[in-house]
Amino acid sequence: MQLDDVNVFLQIAASGSLSAASRDLARPKATVSHQLRRLEEEIGASLFIRSANRLVLSEAGEEFRDHARNIRRACERGLDAARRSQNVAVGKVRIGSGGEFTSNVIAPLVLHFARLHPQLRLEVMVLRGDALLSARDSLDCILFLGEPPMPQVADLTARLLSRFPFGLYASPRYLAAHGQPASPRDLRAHDLIGFHNGETLTLWELENGKQDYSIHPNAHFLTNDYWAAKLAAIHDHGICFIPHFFAGAEVEDGLLEPVLPEWQSREIPMYALFSSHRLNNPNTRLLIDALSKNFSDIFSYLYTATRKDSLSRR
Repeated sequence: MQLDDVNVFLQIAASGSLSAASRDLARPKATVSHQLRRLEEEIGASLFIRSANRLVLSEAGEEFRDHARNIRRACERGLDAARRSQNVAVGKVRIGSGGEFTSNVIAPLVLHFARLHPQLRLEVMVLRGDALLSARDSLDCILFLGEPPMPQVADLTARLLSRFPFGLYASPRYLAAHGQPASPRDLRAHDLIGFHNGETLTLWELENGKQDYSIHPNAHFLTNDYWAAKLAAIHDHGICFIPHFFAGAEVEDGLLEPVLPEWQSREIPMYALFSSHRLNNPNTRLLIDALSKNFSDIFSYLYTATRKDSLSRR
């Protein structure tokens, strides 16, 4: 019995289909299907049955699942112990992230870590919504923006990496044409750039000392990507609601201006989620320690580079 076949079985059980497991494992669907068939042939029983376009565990699959989890956990702990005793960091680290901030939060952190540990192979998988949590068994660590959902992650350890607030921004030309709002109530008269996470429109929750104000933006422009929201604001399409650090370079260059700067969101947390026993793996421990220690690097990360910038880094 091959351990990778066991891992494939567990991922199919978690995600409910060959296609989803293929996406979560970043391998062809035909490969996933072949590995499942090989495991079923070795066991001598079908592990899944099809029900309403989903694969659900058969009776044999239910019986095998807990044993499969124990097999994987035992192998992980054995590998972790061997690496810990030699104090080496080698092999692969697989990181999962939601789509909202992978490019401008997760990527800077992981790339900084990669530079410090070039001997490690890093995989960053961007998954949205439930797909991120269903893939957790194939991941060493999940980087999660906001408060983790309970009880879905009750069996995972959560380590707070940092917190950061959102603020309101618009282009100077938009504000010259439409005026600066004097209070949050005035936002309703403006073109607003909304963010939709695929399930709901994000509520703008603003605070100013002991005062608070919430608004569901009647969006003139709607997107599920914060880069697109910022770009829309730069090009005069309205007021956006993005992290302060994400607007810093544009404010410095005069492309954006703060709107109602005394009002901002509460600080939004970023967590690393992982199975507690994974901290015995030196790779995972190094990653999480580095993410926490170097989180502030994202506030000044270079997202674009000239040839001169690239040469200076060599």
